[in-house]
Amino acid sequence: MNNQALPRVTGSDTNCSAGLSQSMRDVAIRATDLKKVYRLYVKPAYRFLDMFGLLGDTRGAFTERAALDGVSLEIRTGEKVAIIGRNGAGKSTFLKLVTNVIQPTAGSLEVNGDVHALLQIGTGFHPDFTGRQNVYAYLAQLGVTGADADRRCADAIAFAELEEYIDQPVKTYSTGMAMRLMFSASTAISPDLLVLDEVLGVGDAYFAQKSYDRMRELCERNAATLLLVTHDIYSAVRMCDRVIWFDRGRVLMDGDGATVVKAYEDSIRQQEEHRLRLKKQQKLRELQITAATAPATSQVDHVILEIASTDGRPQPGLLYLSDVALLVDGDRIAAWPLDADAFDATRGTHLQREGTSWGEIGSWHGRVCWPMLNYGSPFHKVAGVFEVPAHLVDSAPASLACSIDYASPEPCDVSVRLYLRGRELSLGRIVDASADWKAYTASASDESSAATQRPLNVSGVHGTGAIVVTGARFVSDDDRELHILEHGATARLDIDYAIFNPELHERCQVVLALHKDGVEDICRYIARDLVFDASQRSRGTIRLTIPRLTLTDGSYAVTVMIAKERYYDTHQPVFYSINPSVYCCVSRFFEMSVVGSGLIGSGTRHVLEGAWSLE
Repeated sequence: MNNQALPRVTGSDTNCSAGLSQSMRDVAIRATDLKKVYRLYVKPAYRFLDMFGLLGDTRGAFTERAALDGVSLEIRTGEKVAIIGRNGAGKSTFLKLVTNVIQPTAGSLEVNGDVHALLQIGTGFHPDFTGRQNVYAYLAQLGVTGADADRRCADAIAFAELEEYIDQPVKTYSTGMAMRLMFSASTAISPDLLVLDEVLGVGDAYFAQKSYDRMRELCERNAATLLLVTHDIYSAVRMCDRVIWFDRGRVLMDGDGATVVKAYEDSIRQQEEHRLRLKKQQKLRELQITAATAPATSQVDHVILEIASTDGRPQPGLLYLSDVALLVDGDRIAAWPLDADAFDATRGTHLQREGTSWGEIGSWHGRVCWPMLNYGSPFHKVAGVFEVPAHLVDSAPASLACSIDYASPEPCDVSVRLYLRGRELSLGRIVDASADWKAYTASASDESSAATQRPLNVSGVHGTGAIVVTGARFVSDDDRELHILEHGATARLDIDYAIFNPELHERCQVVLALHKDGVEDICRYIARDLVFDASQRSRGTIRLTIPRLTLTDGSYAVTVMIAKERYYDTHQPVFYSINPSVYCCVSRFFEMSVVGSGLIGSGTRHVLEGAWSLE
């Protein structure tokens, strides 16, 4: 592995600055096919040998992991950009490359301007020094001394609101006090590029809001570029106009906050599906270990077949499945059971109940079948396991195929995949509408390397599908659709719905949430007493009348949720996109604007009324 530094430009290098074009000066960061590969050593001794160049290419001494794998992006001067992603996605590695803490393995990185990084709050703070001494020491290491240091130190102390304790040792501070001081000192500078790594959660809610305001003011006052890394996407979109989503060392999505939020929320469902799949595969491996003592000719392996909604949303109707079989080199090896004990895992080939939307066994057009429901589970898929002789799946994936007999009275769009020994194999899609039985047969193709390239779900639609929202709009008194509402006037929202669960009869909770600029959750309206009865009315319209609209001028995104009775009155430990008590949620369904709040509405979110009197 080549650890030599690769092409890099920084605005603080005067020799480089002279040659920068105007377009480069408009760019704060430009990464081109950026890669960073780490070696994972089998033994500590191998790491020591490699430090001195003595390890060479010793076989089996290490493995390599790409923390960043071909990242290309451009961030303009003055942009506020958040980088989000799961642990190990490559976020912090990218920041370390930007701040020159580490060097790339391949590709190029150009950074323009004076960079200040806050990768870890408290770096350089000594517990035995007083708060004031620590602030001066921190500024000194940045080259800030004299009167300028006095001014910035006073600003940091005032912002942290620690005047009474500033001359006490930091070790006597509470954790919150220390965090406030460290953040205040770290942001008492005015760089061209400010790089922050997981630091906006400092202190209590009051100080957290002050931190947001300080960051925003710093960027606006100095036209600084902000690069923020965080796990909290909702905090990120409050601060940043643009969000870059890293996953497995690559840029998965790059866009505005509202759009990325929709896709990120759906990824929670995908992550839970992945967890449940791994859990199932682990159980199957345990069964294989138990059977490992059997003769080689009788050893078995397990293949998981999933038939899932392509876009992750409920299908328009039921999908009936009858004969579903696994083929090897064209020969029929195993088939899903069509009886009441189909979910019994001890029988080998069986159906999977957890994390699926199977209905009850029945019949359709004269054939025994299992239905894939379009309600009842936040996971809109069905799955089952084939138990097959191990030697039959040792060959290439191309030898595997599936045959599926199906009927779909309503248009369906489902993807078919096999999971075998840690690999994902695609069998294409069934896109059809046929009340009569039809046969679908497809051979497997290896999709393990392309699994992360599937289209992202940015529809914002989640829920079990027991009830679905089919439309929503603000309307005038004569039922004209409105996109601009008047502050202080009456507002009326109509929500069209359809009930898919034929047995539904309950007081569902209906919630309207409004998001300023598509991001900040401003207010919610809730209904607790609406009775939905599928036997009486399977479709209809929910009407919300707001007597006086208190929102001030601006653009707002509208989210509509229908949930199980008492959903918002009880603790919900499960995220809403995978919560079985959420029947339907359409996140940021549409946008509308409010006008006419005037001077009283400037700088606030609501203008309210009350009963005033002179006594």
